Amino acid sequence: MTEKQETVENGINIKVIYFDQHVIEILFGCSNGYFSGQAEIYLSHDGLSKFADNLNGFPSSPSDSREVKLGTFDPTHADGGILMSFSCRDSLGHAIVEIKLRGDGSKGFGELESVALRIPIEPAAIDLFTEQFAKWTRRMV
Repeated sequence: MTEKQETVENGINIKVIYFDQHVIEILFGCSNGYFSGQAEIYLSHDGLSKFADNLNGFPSSPSDSREVKLGTFDPTHADGGILMSFSCRDSLGHAIVEIKLRGDGSKGFGELESVALRIPIEPAAIDLFTEQFAKWTRRMV
């Protein structure tokens, strides 16, 4: 019998599991309808605001691209890591995010307990996402 895991909804979902004065632990889930994954990730308190700041105003042009790393990529450390590459797939500004997620039990991307997927995204959803991070950050301070 295995431990019950939460269902991953399409898109990117972040749930704060735990926080104290030193660290925030989040459950990061992502799905494109075909592939999905989730990982528990530790962040510093400014990790969420740095993430939001990096994405603020994306996409500013069809050639705009941004990369965000969260968590750890060292398999000797606890919990997982995420690499997200945001870009536009065409000159009309249709945005996508390519996500590589490494769970705690994974030695690296492409190994067991890792996932790589692409999700189409709406610029308005990114704005909402960054606003939510700002609210979370204010509540945790």
